[in-house]
Amino acid sequence: MISPTDVDRVTEAARGVAPASESYLETDFVMNLLATVIDYQAHTTAVVRALDHYKTHRWDEIRTADELEAVFDRYPNTKDGNIALAQHLWGYNMWTRAEQLRSLTAHFRSVGVTDQTSLQRWAERSQFKLDFEGRVKGLGIAVYHWLVMRQGVDTVKPDVHVRRFAERAVRRPLSDTEVVDVVTAAAHKLAKKAYELDWAIWEASRVGGLD
Repeated sequence: MISPTDVDRVTEAARGVAPASESYLETDFVMNLLATVIDYQAHTTAVVRALDHYKTHRWDEIRTADELEAVFDRYPNTKDGNIALAQHLWGYNMWTRAEQLRSLTAHFRSVGVTDQTSLQRWAERSQFKLDFEGRVKGLGIAVYHWLVMRQGVDTVKPDVHVRRFAERAVRRPLSDTEVVDVVTAAAHKLAKKAYELDWAIWEASRVGGLD
């Protein structure tokens, strides 16, 4: 349970965090799908290189859900097939991420999310428990929040950086929901979007600015 004191403590901690240097909103549908399965529990360098490989080598080939699914059809949904798919998309042997991409794309198609407009609409209306939890093996609450944040939904992702920041401020462990609630409330007290504070915390954590 988050208290007003918790919010005050996180707000004070957040005052000292420099604004993020860039925006992480994403308006391209295929990039959103790829980033959802690539950009979690992975080194930033690998994430950047994987997505750059797609943009450099596959951008013209894969611009829609239909084109992405056509590429899936060229590779069997096995470990070896998904290694080959991952190499084609990202230049990495991220076979479990390729498997997740198949499942995520199929789930979204099943609920009518097939382009950026429908993804935006889904993000604004969705809830983790109802619309994402358990839909794709290995993709949890932090991944969901990072996905909807990229569509401009006013929230934060309870990943290791944001969690460490919030728990250090309130001086106790927090659940995922409590992390989201307290950091979002602190951002609003500072007249910021919650995702702007999230980005700032992430950037500061990368350079050791919160130690």
